[in-house]
Parts: sequence; C-alpha cells; structure tokens
Amino acid sequence: MVKFSIAMQGSYPLRDYIRMSQKIESYGFDCIAVYDDLMFKPAWPILTLIGEHTERIEVGPGIVTPQVVHPAYHAGNLAELDELTGGRAVLGIARGAFMEFLGIEKQRKPITMVRESIQLIRHLLNGERTPFRGEIFTATEELFFRFEPHRRDIPIFIGTWGPKMCQLAGELATETKSDGLWDPNYVPIIRENLDIGARRAGREPEEVGICAGPLCSISSDRAAAVAAARRVLAVYLPYLHPMTEVAGIPADEIRKVREAAAAGDFEKGASYVSDLAVRKHSVTGTPDDVIPQIEAMIAAGVTHVAFGHPLGPDFEAAVDLIGTEILPYFTTTLSR
Repeated sequence: MVKFSIAMQGSYPLRDYIRMSQKIESYGFDCIAVYDDLMFKPAWPILTLIGEHTERIEVGPGIVTPQVVHPAYHAGNLAELDELTGGRAVLGIARGAFMEFLGIEKQRKPITMVRESIQLIRHLLNGERTPFRGEIFTATEELFFRFEPHRRDIPIFIGTWGPKMCQLAGELATETKSDGLWDPNYVPIIRENLDIGARRAGREPEEVGICAGPLCSISSDRAAAVAAARRVLAVYLPYLHPMTEVAGIPADEIRKVREAAAAGDFEKGASYVSDLAVRKHSVTGTPDDVIPQIEAMIAAGVTHVAFGHPLGPDFEAAVDLIGTEILPYFTTTLSR
C-alpha cells in the first residue's frame, strides 16, 4: 500500500501548526514530517505541539543531522515524542545540507556518521548499558536513558538520493526519503542500491521502502503553481546532485541558480529555473496535472509520496486540494 504524507517547513507561526496538522490528519494522510533545516524553527518543539493535538497520524522530523547535534540528543527527543504520541513517532536522519553556513565545506565520512548515529540511537532505545565505540561517535556505559522508552523499534528512515547512502538505508532503515525526487528514471537507481544494501545485511529488499519527497506546488491556478515551484527550486536546485545530472539539468543552469542564491537574489535565481527542473524535481500544477505524475512515480517503484514545501502558493488551499481531489483518487484506485 502506498503511503501519503505532508512535510512542513519551520516557518509558520507556532500555534498555526495545531490547525494545520489537524486538517492534514482529518484528510487521512499517513504522516506529518517537519524539516529541521538550519535557520528555520527547530523541528522538535513543533513536533511536540503537533503530536499533542493529533490522534492517529505519524509524526517525526524529516530530517535531523548528527553533523549539527549529537545523536544521543536526537534519541532522547525521539523517545519523548514517541511517548507523547503513544507510539506514533518516526525519525528521519541524513548527512544534512547547508553545512557551508557553519563553515563546513566538506563533511568527514558522512556515511559512517549516519551509520553510527542510527546504531547509537538504537543502542539507547534498546537500553544498552555497554560502551559504544565508533569512528566518529563514542559513548561510555554511563550514557543510557533514565526512563523506559515507549517503543524500542521506532522506525528510522534515511534522507538521501546518493547511491552509497541508499545502500546504507538498505542495510539499516525502514525506507529512504529523497527530497526533490520526481523523476521516474531515477527511482530504479535508488531501488538498485537499496537492494544491494539489503542483501548485504541479510534483509529482504522489499522490506525497505522508497519515499519520494518532491517540492510541491499544487493550485487550481497552474501558472501560480509553477511560479511558486520556481521560487523554491531557486533555493534547493543546487543541492540535488546527482539527480540533476540524471534528469539532464544543464550545469550552467545550476551554476546560475547557485550564484543568485549566494547573493540572496532568489527572484533572479527563479528566473533561471527551467521547465525541465520544475518537472523533474517538483510535483507541480493542478490536481488533474498531478495525478498522472504520481501514477508514474508509483509505477516506477515509489512506495511513499511525501508532498513537500511549499505545497502551493497557498499552503492550506493546497492541503485542501490534495485532501479532497488527489488522496481520494488514490485511496480508491489502490484499494481495487
């Protein structure tokens, strides 16, 4: 069964998340994720608010990075959110982006960092009282929870579109989430590498799902939807390698967008974003435009669609369109 979820940015007035999340839950979505991006509102307090005011839907960060905060801290927040929600928490973890804002031009062994982070988080959730000695992270026997987690087997997904990190997801994760993925031709690359990792770990490949997390711009006004998608891609397009190469996005286009973003001129950057980039990295248009796009991604092997920021020119209007026109179509189609 294909899952459908909504991902939200930490940029709205805090208490608006109550109304927004309750509306999302009422439409029958499976999960709400909150980005934990640098310089936006941190995800954990927002997730706590959402978790307290919803009843059924899964909630979790999508994603956190151990490059910024030690995995033990994320493990504690995750266990607390899971307790609050009665077992509805999920965790997304990845190498992260925008590290240059912190003066980190090249991360040290990001795959090892993510591997050890997942191992240490599970070490803590399982109540281990032994030292953890990794190449990047270590913990003494004194590092253990002074409380009993609600669950020990909280689902963990890895945010990535890179082949090696996909292999790690195949080994350790419940699924991989690829933000900016909306190219059916790229899905088999993810599947191939997930399968390599799964077989290496002695798992069945179908145990690991593929979540496409495209930038989303849905509206009854197609032109307004496309304009909103261009503005968001003016921020994110330079970070979507190697998907951009497979999609055939010209290197010169990416360079111009990156330079405009570095200068803070996102309107100029949006003017460089091509129709091809909009088509390959965002789910954009009217509901009638979007439904065949989703069908193509499911046919390519996607098992979870996470509609991502900004959702549309108007966030709540987009939620209504997805909830009333898109989700019911797939609920009916996929249940046949």
